[in-house]
Amino acid sequence: MAKTELTKTQHKVLKVITQYIQENNLPPTFAELSELLAMSTNGARDHVLALARKNVIRYTPNIARGIELLQPPTIGIPIYGTVPAGHPFMSQENIVDSFELQNYLSNSDGIFGLYVKGDSMIDAGLSTGDLVFVDPNETVRRNRMVVALVEGEPTLKWFKQEGNIITLIPANKKYKPIIISKNDEQFKIVGVVIGHISSKDKLRLDKMRQLKAS
Repeated sequence: MAKTELTKTQHKVLKVITQYIQENNLPPTFAELSELLAMSTNGARDHVLALARKNVIRYTPNIARGIELLQPPTIGIPIYGTVPAGHPFMSQENIVDSFELQNYLSNSDGIFGLYVKGDSMIDAGLSTGDLVFVDPNETVRRNRMVVALVEGEPTLKWFKQEGNIITLIPANKKYKPIIISKNDEQFKIVGVVIGHISSKDKLRLDKMRQLKAS
């Protein structure tokens, strides 16, 4: 079974499991997981089974610590790459990197990173290779920069809405705005951009992280 997109709660459960393994070098029991998630043991078990069905973890029943990550644990928020139209954008197999965010932005469940591609937001100071941080829980307002899915492909634009008509405005005069109905089934606002880092600065931080780890 191929991996599918995780729900917000499943991302949270996976994050808690991953952090527990990083800190304790072994997986949590259902009792420990339920305490960390502030939910019932049966609720924690249901989420673990759902993650196992989506091939994110392996679960061996009748073992106290039968949870196993199927991917090496990463520290920080997931960074997604670009994908062809029709493929799931925010899926586990589309995570291309991770970034430790806590020292730079307030923590929020669901925040992710996205690499900028192209020059449509060049006048906003964003160019190919820069990294934007996106919060799916942030309220979408006029003149906020958003990541939207248009016909399955992510696009980064300024947001404007009048009634049911949404205009996605590029920060480059050579590109035309995208005008779309908010009821269009092939349109979705994924989240609001809450920060960014240039490709040069990220490269510098990555080098510092590698030196610190060596």
